[in-house]
Amino acid sequence: MNIRLFSTTAFRLTIIYAALFSLFSAVTLGFIYWSLRDEIESQVDARLRLETDFLVNLYKSGALNELLDAIQQRNEVDSYGRFYKLESEGSDLNEGNETEWPLKIKSVRTHSTQPMGDVDKDLPGDNPRATLPMRVAQTQFSNGLKLTIGHEISDEKALLDYTFALVVGGTVITLIFAVLGGIWMSMSVLRRIASISETAGEIMSGTFSQRIPVTERRDEFDTIAVKINQMLTRIEDLMESMQQVTNNVAHDLRSPLTRLRNRLEVTLLENRSDDEYRETIEYSIAQSDGMIHTFNAMLSIARLEAGLDKTEWENVHMGELAGELAELYGAVAEDANLIFVERINSNPVFYGNRHLLAQAITNLLDNAIKYTRVGGLVGIYLSGDDQEFTITVTDNGPGIPRHERDRVLQRFVRLENERKSPGNGLGLSLVQAVVRMHGAELRLADNRPGLAVSLGFRGRGINSAAA
Repeated sequence: MNIRLFSTTAFRLTIIYAALFSLFSAVTLGFIYWSLRDEIESQVDARLRLETDFLVNLYKSGALNELLDAIQQRNEVDSYGRFYKLESEGSDLNEGNETEWPLKIKSVRTHSTQPMGDVDKDLPGDNPRATLPMRVAQTQFSNGLKLTIGHEISDEKALLDYTFALVVGGTVITLIFAVLGGIWMSMSVLRRIASISETAGEIMSGTFSQRIPVTERRDEFDTIAVKINQMLTRIEDLMESMQQVTNNVAHDLRSPLTRLRNRLEVTLLENRSDDEYRETIEYSIAQSDGMIHTFNAMLSIARLEAGLDKTEWENVHMGELAGELAELYGAVAEDANLIFVERINSNPVFYGNRHLLAQAITNLLDNAIKYTRVGGLVGIYLSGDDQEFTITVTDNGPGIPRHERDRVLQRFVRLENERKSPGNGLGLSLVQAVVRMHGAELRLADNRPGLAVSLGFRGRGINSAAA
């Protein structure tokens, strides 16, 4: 047995439980024992009272000789394990001292049974006297006579002793099995904890693909293991995303920084006119704005993934929000010589961050207009109710190949045909972060031709506190 077992909380709780359970068992069995003892004493006392009442009635009727004969016969027969004795001021009237009897009959004063004890009784055979357990009833008459009746309770005492032994043995056995069962359960719990600890150690050493084993029992440990595994998967995704972001930042920001440095260095090689210096400064500001925009987008995504913007949530009328954005981008599409279609069929209410939801839809409309050729079609559609609704933005541009649709949701990912167009590859990543934060679903589909991006919302409804 591992010494570590005795220092665990599980073992200490097991010992406490075993002690309490054994105490409860002992109290229950003790109650049974004392109840049995009381019942035996009550039955013996009832027999003694009946016998006492019979002999007292003989005394009251004045049949003294009959009383003595009855006592003598009962002592000789002794068929029920009883003995009888009538005394007057220390002398035993059963020994033939009839002349010392008081001739005046008086009433009975009291009679009562005595606690269980040992009373001497004459026994036949080689052992004429022995000490046996007796239950005694004594009756004191008003003229000094005292009637004593004893009932042997050897069998009853043997039964009580056997019952007491069963109580003690049952308590000890209960305690032993409770402790053994508790140790077994504690070791089982420790094995599960050791498995979790071992997996955590491997993860800490750098093996992020490790997961806590989940059994088929589906108990509370498995529930915790599933949640921890989901957390580990999320952490692994974030770390891979961080690594990817680091690589992409180094790749995507190196080029504008290099261009900016080269432009400034060339400008300093010789004297320039004020216009040339102004042009270089304007170019540097534009490049800096682009990098600031990139960092702001990264910061927004980080805040969304950390859940820092959940304090600004409210009930948002999604139909009104989509209509406002459709009106704004309808004018932008018209300036770009595009056909813009708006179909807002309902106005569901959704509890969320209005600014972030608007930013997600704006990014989709920006992409749709940016990648659609002149004369193309861009549309925004909304259908559903408060429990479930969908917002879809479509275009008939080049679209996204099926095998690239998961990859374009990652940060700084841009397809080859997009490299020459302005952007930083963070638009769809921001949309994905907003959708995930609101418990919605982002779906990319083929619009034949072009791309259809759908945002599916369900289950949120209206927040009563904000209504």
